[in-house]
Amino acid sequence: MKKALCELGHYFEVTMHVIKMAFLTIIEYPSNIAGWLISNPLQFIVGFATIKFVVEAFGEINGWNYGQLAFLYGISVISHALSMIFFVQGWFMGYFVIEGEFDRYLTRPLGVLYQFFFTNINIFGITDLIPGILVFVYGCVKCQVHVNAWFLLQVIVMLIGATLIRGGIYILIGSTSFHTRNAVDFGQYTQEIMDKTTMYPISMYPESIQFILTFLIPIGWVSFYPVSSLLGIGNGFANGLLVPFLTLLIGILMMLLAGAYFKAGLKKYESAGN
Repeated sequence: MKKALCELGHYFEVTMHVIKMAFLTIIEYPSNIAGWLISNPLQFIVGFATIKFVVEAFGEINGWNYGQLAFLYGISVISHALSMIFFVQGWFMGYFVIEGEFDRYLTRPLGVLYQFFFTNINIFGITDLIPGILVFVYGCVKCQVHVNAWFLLQVIVMLIGATLIRGGIYILIGSTSFHTRNAVDFGQYTQEIMDKTTMYPISMYPESIQFILTFLIPIGWVSFYPVSSLLGIGNGFANGLLVPFLTLLIGILMMLLAGAYFKAGLKKYESAGN
């Protein structure tokens, strides 16, 4: 037990050092961070404004009013931002595989998957948090949400689970490169799918698509089901105060599955010298 705690403490210390170095790196290029601070929030604000125009023109979207959609949209963008900070490396795993970049990770006394993601944290993902938090707060106000300790706990647990689900999906798809020996550049496609299925109610899609997004690829648990539970709308899986905790459980299971698949793929890895 003591050894495990010491090892966990070491990993935490390394992570904090990496985050510090990442911050020191980006402040060396202030114009670059300024550009991200303008462009990233702008794309999400425009997307949210589009929802407003649609609602004003056509009314509610599958029973969801503007305030509820704002809440859903904000949660989706926040979890997206967190996944960009910690797991965006998964988008480019294929290039690391075919170029032998995993060689250096294999020679270090730390977990390979941990090194791959947490030795190059994407601090620029923080710029995505700004519009997400703003829209989420706006949604809370429009829905007249009673904010208390229990509500905040549910939101935090839900966001952790949602981030793990996203990260697990990135790892699973990226790990296919170990088997195909190809650089699978799926980042943009995955993001588009995530946007269309987490920023809007999945109940607007056919039942077959809902089934896939619930049981096969659990994207519905990123925002739709837990938000439905928090706002007291919908039925079925959306009922119950513990739904956000179910999102966390699914996120943990996704990461365990993704980690196992990554580990299996790593056994097929051919270094740069082969």
